Amino acid sequence: MNPKLVKALQFVFFLLAGLVLLYFAFRGIDLDELMLQIRQANYRWVAVSILFAILALMFRTFRWRLLIEPLDEHPKVTNIFHAINIGYLANFVFPRIGEITRCGILNRTDHVPVDRLFGTVIVERIFDMLMTLLMLSLILVLRFDVVGNFMMENIWQPAIKRMPGIIGIGWIAILILMIIAFYVFYRIFGTQLSKIGALRKIKDLTYGVVKGIKSVYRIRNFGWFVVLNFLIFGMYFLQTYTMFFALQSTSALGLGDALFVLVLSSLSFVIPVQGGIGAYHWIVSMGLTIFGLTREDGMVYATISHSVTSIVLILLGATAMIYVFCGGRFGKK
Repeated sequence: MNPKLVKALQFVFFLLAGLVLLYFAFRGIDLDELMLQIRQANYRWVAVSILFAILALMFRTFRWRLLIEPLDEHPKVTNIFHAINIGYLANFVFPRIGEITRCGILNRTDHVPVDRLFGTVIVERIFDMLMTLLMLSLILVLRFDVVGNFMMENIWQPAIKRMPGIIGIGWIAILILMIIAFYVFYRIFGTQLSKIGALRKIKDLTYGVVKGIKSVYRIRNFGWFVVLNFLIFGMYFLQTYTMFFALQSTSALGLGDALFVLVLSSLSFVIPVQGGIGAYHWIVSMGLTIFGLTREDGMVYATISHSVTSIVLILLGATAMIYVFCGGRFGKK
């Protein structure tokens, strides 16, 4: 099958999946009341929320640079910032493609090898997951009576039901045996395999990715790296919390509630749809109902929050595209 046709079909599939989730999220909602509340929102607080979102992007820029420097590469900060924004823009076209896209952009602007950059991106995602798990653990400790049942009924149980019935120790054992078998096979036939050009390229690519992952062990200031992780999610937390004040229905919610909504929003982007469309609206609006809000109130918050953030990311990504492909000056410091 034509690769372009495959990509087109994949794009349509994920877009339709997002639209289906969006339909279920808005099903039963009074759209007239929804639009009325959106028009009555306090957009000064929305602007404050946007500021924190942009600060989070800046801290992401500095964190990625810390991971890249041990590779003996020193890309310009502005180019890293633009690469990240273009990556987010790409995610609106095809889910998950943004991680590869930003590596390609930084390779174009500063000639950093893509394979090594991708290794650093893997490290970033690991720390993002750890931060999300930390927040989830914290919110379960602080508000287990309210949050525990929601998480169990709407996230954990549906996820478990979708897993194959025999998943568990058996699959882990099979995976370990496969890794051991591959290692033994490579040790025996490694010399012959290295003569095959395609396999040699795969080996070089794997080596580059692993080297990028190992960059975390060579960070010059690991303490600052850890601080940046907390600053990134701290900005996301403040973005979520300040957005509460944009609506009368959510203005009375507290810091713990904002932490819970932030965890839900992070989990919603696990679903591979463009820009979290539909998934974010559904899970966040449902989550807000445990605090006594109606589904309409929750959907108003989710719609404004997602729409505003998406617009900012699209504008920043488009600006970065213009800079990189039309007017940017490339090169290292």
